[in-house]
Amino acid sequence: MARVSKVAGVPLEDDEAMVFADWLSSQQIPHTHIANEIGGSTRSAKLRALKAKRMGQTAGVWDYEIFIPITNMFGEVDAYQEVRVELKRIKGSTVSEAQKRWGKVYELAGIPCAVCKGAEQAIKFVQQVIKEIEGEE
Repeated sequence: MARVSKVAGVPLEDDEAMVFADWLSSQQIPHTHIANEIGGSTRSAKLRALKAKRMGQTAGVWDYEIFIPITNMFGEVDAYQEVRVELKRIKGSTVSEAQKRWGKVYELAGIPCAVCKGAEQAIKFVQQVIKEIEGEE
């Protein structure tokens, strides 16, 4: 059962993320979640956040880096299409200025990307990209 917070009846982003990651895994789509959520109030959390920043972690990088397999007529993977998803709660969350800037970078790089409100919207976006790759627009 999904956890909810102060926004009445709305699952937490973490729970939506787990649903989305489970779906990507079930479809055997290579992906990773970019852990930009580090931080916190403890001394060790602050030190980890500082270290990550010094190592090149950048604010606003989108949540998911996804690679859609592109197969040939024999079903072998010839290439991958990178896709980026910024996952938000269905209600009660906003896109930061840093995330908007990264969205523009992805667009200019020709990377399909979308800000998705909830796992269901993220799954539909990835399915649409797959259809476009397969020429079923």
